[in-house]
Amino acid sequence: MKKIMLFLSLLIVQSSPVFAQDAGAGTGSLPIADDELLNIETTQTPFSLKDALEEARNQNPEILAAKKKWLSEKTAIVGVKQLPDPEFGLEYWGTDEKWYDIGQKIPFPGKLHLKGKAQEHEARRYQEIYLAKENEILQKVKAAYYSYFLAARQIEIFQESVNLLKRFSKVAENKYSVNRTSQSDVLKAQVEYFKSLNALVTLEQDKETAEAELNALLNRKPFVTAFGKPLEPGLAPIDNSYDELVKTALEKRPEIHAARHHVEHEKALASSAWSELLPDTNFQYSRRTFSDGQKDDNIFIVKFSVPFAYLWKQGSFIKSAKLSLEEAKADLASEENLTYYQVKSILVKAQTARRLVELYKTSVIPQAETSLKVSTAGYESASISFLDLLDSERTWLQFQMEYYQYLAQYWTYLAALERVVGEDLVPFEGK
Repeated sequence: MKKIMLFLSLLIVQSSPVFAQDAGAGTGSLPIADDELLNIETTQTPFSLKDALEEARNQNPEILAAKKKWLSEKTAIVGVKQLPDPEFGLEYWGTDEKWYDIGQKIPFPGKLHLKGKAQEHEARRYQEIYLAKENEILQKVKAAYYSYFLAARQIEIFQESVNLLKRFSKVAENKYSVNRTSQSDVLKAQVEYFKSLNALVTLEQDKETAEAELNALLNRKPFVTAFGKPLEPGLAPIDNSYDELVKTALEKRPEIHAARHHVEHEKALASSAWSELLPDTNFQYSRRTFSDGQKDDNIFIVKFSVPFAYLWKQGSFIKSAKLSLEEAKADLASEENLTYYQVKSILVKAQTARRLVELYKTSVIPQAETSLKVSTAGYESASISFLDLLDSERTWLQFQMEYYQYLAQYWTYLAALERVVGEDLVPFEGK
């Protein structure tokens, strides 16, 4: 696509009046066939990250599904603590005799408590899984928002670059008209101009991709609602040390809490498996009635289960529960180790990106802007060549692009760090 756009641009350049004229003839004006591309702007209504995050919390299907799963497991707590269903029976012994039976199984004391405890930890685990899913989606929203901001800002930078190139072309045309420069300078300016138009098309595609991702995360129908102009983030520092971040993550990260509740869940299940070695009691009341005038009989029966009859069955459940508990403990250790690594890795990347943003903001970009101003004045006074002017403009453009890339990277890394830590570290400072 880029090659085709550049080829068409060169064809337009070759067909322009400047290209067709000889060195002694007057020059034509710069062809502006793609003015619509220069007017690509986001809707001026601000689109804040805070609004996007709130919409994601309320509308994202993955968050809603995780919440429903948590509520489902929470609702099941009451059920697992209840006694088994009672039994009712009717026996018909001909026309003269009937039996009515009602029975209730009573588990050994403590069995229902262990099952309820296991389900409580399972519900808490799914609550933390829901919070972890919410953090994951919100991180993706932040990353997509920063990508959207980056594409929108880079489009604005390229529009500034195009305006500069139009100005340079005018200067070159004026100098060419009085034989103070060569025709090649005018053509070089036009080629750079059309290359910038081609880059604008690519950046617009990047912005549309970010918009599509935001649409999906916010559960909006694609291309129905246009996003407003994204706010530019500031450069708030991360004041927490590595040790402080790790401590906070171990205390607040939902994934670690979920792993801990999983361990407690498996402990309760292991105790429950051992409790199956204890006998349950079954109480039954039967009433026999007669239609021939005999007195009704009331019969009370107490039965006990015999768990030792199939001891290997209970043994397999106990062994399985023990292995599941060991697995849960290993998962917890793995989650904690992963947290140590992720905090360190992301923190280093975020700090590096922030240092680069500060360097570009305080030193690199001001120097590039000064160099561009000097080169512009130098070319107008014929003290430097047009290639030197273009080189200064390209350097200014590159440094502007890199500055916003690092700024978007910093906030993207910060969002990832906040997900690992389990809380917001720096408030978004949009302007």
